[in-house]
Parts: sequence; C-alpha cells; structure tokens
Amino acid sequence: MPPPGISRSAPPPHVADTYDLLERRWVPVREGEARRKVGLRELFEQAHVLTDIEASPPPGASALWRVLTVIAARMTGLDDMSYGSVAWNDRQADVLAKGCFDQNAITEYFGRYAGRFALFDPIRPWLQDPRLRDQCKTSSGVNKLVMFRPAGNNQVWFNHSTSLSPPPLQADEAVFHLLTQLYYGPSGQCTPRTAGAVSGGNSKAGPLRRTISFHPVGSSVFESLVAGIPPAHQYRSGGLDHAPWEVDDLPDPSRWAPRLSGVGGVLTGRFQHAVLLQPSADGEYVTDAWITWAWRDQEFPAKDPYLIYQQNKEGTEYARQADASRALWRDFDALLMEDTGDNHARRPAVLAAVEDLRGILLPVLRARAYGFDQDGQTRDKEWTTAITPATLALAVEDDVPYQISTMRKTAELLEGQLRYALREAWLAINDPSNGEGKAQRSKISPGPWPADGSFRYWPRAERLFWKRVRERRFDQPSADFRRLALDVYDEVTDSTTVPLPPRLKRAVELKRGLINGRKPRQGGNGQGGDVT
Repeated sequence: MPPPGISRSAPPPHVADTYDLLERRWVPVREGEARRKVGLRELFEQAHVLTDIEASPPPGASALWRVLTVIAARMTGLDDMSYGSVAWNDRQADVLAKGCFDQNAITEYFGRYAGRFALFDPIRPWLQDPRLRDQCKTSSGVNKLVMFRPAGNNQVWFNHSTSLSPPPLQADEAVFHLLTQLYYGPSGQCTPRTAGAVSGGNSKAGPLRRTISFHPVGSSVFESLVAGIPPAHQYRSGGLDHAPWEVDDLPDPSRWAPRLSGVGGVLTGRFQHAVLLQPSADGEYVTDAWITWAWRDQEFPAKDPYLIYQQNKEGTEYARQADASRALWRDFDALLMEDTGDNHARRPAVLAAVEDLRGILLPVLRARAYGFDQDGQTRDKEWTTAITPATLALAVEDDVPYQISTMRKTAELLEGQLRYALREAWLAINDPSNGEGKAQRSKISPGPWPADGSFRYWPRAERLFWKRVRERRFDQPSADFRRLALDVYDEVTDSTTVPLPPRLKRAVELKRGLINGRKPRQGGNGQGGDVT
C-alpha cells in the first residue's frame, strides 16, 4: 500500500530518495519481446539494443521523445547550428554509421549535469520550480496533475478519486504526468502565483496543446533518436539554445523571457506552466502538486519539427489539430509531401530531413503519431497513438506521394457521398410529404444512418488503403472505394428491423445512385441533388 498523504500546508519533507532519473528505472522499454524499465543513463548506453520506448500516456510519451532528442543532439553534436544542410546531413549519417551513442559522450554529458535530473531535489527538481511552495498560497492537488482525474468542481466520470481523498501517484508515473502538463497543459484559470511584484491566476496553453505529433521510428531506440533530431541550423535565431536542466539559475518569471534558439530552445524552452511535485517521505510517491503560470502574457513562436503545419484562408500557418475520430492513414500523404493541396499542409520538418537518409535508414523508417484531442482551454477529450508501416521511403519516389494523396482524397470524397446518400435515403422514407413539401422535409433530422455509415466505412477504408500501399497499387482508386461505399450503404439501409414497403425500398435504391454520382429523379420519392 502507498504511504499516507501529507498535509498540503506541511513544509517539504526530508526525502530519503531524490529519485535520480539517471539511475532509477522509470522509462518502459522493449528489447525484442522482453519488456523492462531503465533509467536515462542505461537508456542511452543500451539504445542500440533497445527496440522501442513504450511510455504512457501518449502525450507524456510525445513529450519524453522531445526531451530525449535534445539529449541525443547534445551527445552527437547534431545540435551544432553552424552546420549547413550538407554538413549536417553528413554528420547525421556518420553518427548512424557508428551504430550506438558514444559511451564517453554519455558519461561527459550526464557528468556535466549531475544532480540536475533528480525529480525531488530540494533546490533544482527536474523541470520544476521549487519556489512555487512559497509563491502560491495553496497547492493545486495531485488530481490536477493527472489529466484524467477529476479536480476542483469537475464531475466524476471514469476516475472516482476526489480532492477529499486523492490517492498518491507513483513517482515513475508522475514523471509522465509532469511532462504532459508542461507540453499539453490548459490555458485559463490556474493556481494563483505571486513572483516579486508580478502576480496572476491564469496561464496560457502548453506549446503542444491539442496537436498531433509525428516521430520517425527505426529498428532501435538509437536509430529513432538520431533520425528524430531536427536540423539544428533551421532553428538558428540568435537566441539561447539550452534545456531547463542545463542552466544554472531558475528563470525570473517577472522579466521578459529570453529568445529561443536551437534544438534545446525549440523542444524544451517553450513551457507556459510552472510545476512542483510534493514527494512522500520515502520518495516513491507524489502526494501533492503545484501547477501555475510560468510567464505572464508571453508566447514563444516556433515551428515544432514534429507537427504538420497548414494555412487558413488568410494564409496564416498553424499546427494541424488532433482529432480522435481521424485515423493516422488520413494524414499519411502529409508526411510524404511538402504540400498536399489541402490547406497547403506541410509535412513535419524532421520527416523532410530523413529523406537524406535514403539507402541508410529511410527504407526501414516508420512514423508514429501521438495525438491529444483537446480544446484550447481546459477540456481534454481523448489521446491517441498509431504507427505507419515502413513506408516513409515512398516520399522519394516520383509521383507516388501525389498518387497516395489522390487515393486518400478519393476515400474521403466517397465517404462524403455515402453520408449524403444515407441522409437523403433517411429523409425520403421519413418525409410525410413524399418529397413534395420542402417545409416539412426541412424539419426531419438526418437520422442515424449517416453516422452508422461512417462508423462502418472508415475502418474498412483504412484496411483498403494500406492494402493498396503494400501492393503499390496507387492508380484508379475510385472503383475500390466506391464499391466499399456501396456495400456499406446496403448494409446500413438493410439493417432496419421493420421491412420497408415497395415504395420506400424504391426510394432507398434511387438514393443509392448518389454514390455513383447520379442525380435521382425529382418528385415522388424525395428531393434529389448533385453530390457536392
């Protein structure tokens, strides 16, 4: 059983173990079929034999990969912004050719920042601000740290822990919730903080809030990390390139934040929240937390190298938002192309850079997606993760990315025609005016058929999409996806438990033609129309 919680008003306890993330085993990894946990030092020492990192929840995993990427860039010299494109690509290829991280570089880096990776260090806890204990009148509660727990006045749904009896959180789990808060934390009201003459009770959203990230995945953690380092020269802005654990002094929240630059600045320097964890006496659990603002009215504009960027109607670029109802394959063409034509979507910078690894690593690379479906403020809906086959090499084949994009757009077009046909069929069989009275017809709901059709269509469309990709059959996708849409239409319209009379069956059959692009006859069986 975990130890009992401590009073929120209590001073920081004497912690028996500061929980050194370099040595404590907290990162879940897989080596072949075997699974275990490792510390940061062992992770880098054994990265070439470790198959993958299996961290959870997905937003915490997405954040962890960014932290590890900064460390990997430091150890390999791929954080050097003085390299041009050619020199940087050559350096990346040289690092991959070695097959593992240099053991001396690992020792040197972690030795330089010894003590900076202690989760519960009283002076410099990792990625935390120890001043919050004095600068905040109250704590936020451990439930606020865990995004799927109810906190404050939120209703209890899937987790029945309340603020009256918050269960302690194991330290190894708390690390991932700390990362999730820093990268995906909400905007709006937060625990009030007073820092010098500056005070406030609200914060801006975390730098990755409501986004979906795409990370290259090789056959080992070493390959994944090196392939995932973005070209440092693309992030040269004349500012500071450092991670929070690499600086000697804590940031001054009452002053203007320094300009960001380089891999460290872009990936670990844009937090909008300040967090502090309260450990149990033995250092094995987190019993309370402070979560508040880090900066007042400051944003750190930068293009994250793992996000898809697209344009709105005014030409302003923004990161593609996560959508739990949208499967990964529908973004696959945006991972291969500089411009898909849909809102001028541009692939993540790190996936554009791996094209230069053709013949070295590109043929085996996959892409993993981490999405967190949220609104811009406080509502967290669902997080998702998915991975593509080893098909990123298709990006360098002539016309193939365009053909894949066309296939995806065709699948989406046919789904829209399917929904339209099902809606029209439902309206036709429920229209008391038999299609003659528009006023009455407009009061009929679209019914359950369009949603049912989408529910049946998308999983099969995904299987069809990947089947055609594996077979390298990219041309003329309309027939396959239209056949699928027609099959789903028949399933949905045949699912009614009450047999339809001949007149209504005929109406359903006429609306079926909308999937083929035919305009049904006006009159007795409902209003027709072209598919838009």
